[in-house]
Amino acid sequence: MRISVIIPCRNGAQTVADAVKSALGQTVKPAEVLVVDDLSTDDTAIVAERAGARVIRNTARRNAGGSRNAGMDAASGDVLAFLDADAVASPRWLELATEVLNRDARVAGVGGRILNGRSSVYGKLDYYMNHSEWIAADGEGEKGNVPTMAIVYRRNAVEGLRFPESNSGEDTAFAIAVTSRGGKLWFDPRITVTHLHERLDWGAYWEKQVACGRTIYWTRKAFDRPGRFLVRFPILLFAFPHLWLMLLRMIRHGRFLDAIGLFPWFFMGELARIRGFHDARGAR
Repeated sequence: MRISVIIPCRNGAQTVADAVKSALGQTVKPAEVLVVDDLSTDDTAIVAERAGARVIRNTARRNAGGSRNAGMDAASGDVLAFLDADAVASPRWLELATEVLNRDARVAGVGGRILNGRSSVYGKLDYYMNHSEWIAADGEGEKGNVPTMAIVYRRNAVEGLRFPESNSGEDTAFAIAVTSRGGKLWFDPRITVTHLHERLDWGAYWEKQVACGRTIYWTRKAFDRPGRFLVRFPILLFAFPHLWLMLLRMIRHGRFLDAIGLFPWFFMGELARIRGFHDARGAR
């Protein structure tokens, strides 16, 4: 298999080199690593090139989804591996993903566990609030959706499909388009990716959760996703279903102290999500 790694990036000079190096350091080497620079105002392109990537520069803002599309258009591989610019893939990422693709021709995409690369309070908040579903080291199998932070797609399974050119919910929309054509998405807990997110203050945390609330509304309105009942009965948001599910996952996987210690911040994050949900609902 010829593998193209595609890394969309805007103002990621602090992390993109680590992402590129992790892609180039795989046990199964990619044929190319493409960084799509979405009109960065920092040194993203220079840093990425020095790390060994080929840089594609967007001529207009296309956001994360559009940048992935630009990478797909430029890629030469028959396997398309998407990696976020603030993520570091484990060395066997491509090896394990292609092993699954070779084993089952019905599998269109393969992803794995997400690890937290920031130990600060806001690093933990970002991790648990947005990625608690992907902590687990068990549960290999088919999923309805797998995050695009580090996912490997079989090209012929996604041919003709494109990501919505946005920064919110674009990976969910793409995954649903893949599965609606009969492709399977596979979760393999042997695969890990470490998130080196930069959302490390209160303002960024609040803004991110408001954006998540908007995404929850639009994806549940457009698709048959878990929690779709909230579109019809938004008052149920105040029962905080995501909060309790997240805490249950944390406790199940031994994160009890974090679940207790971070609870006030989690609660405020849920209020931010509710605000974003109602903002999107009012703008329909």
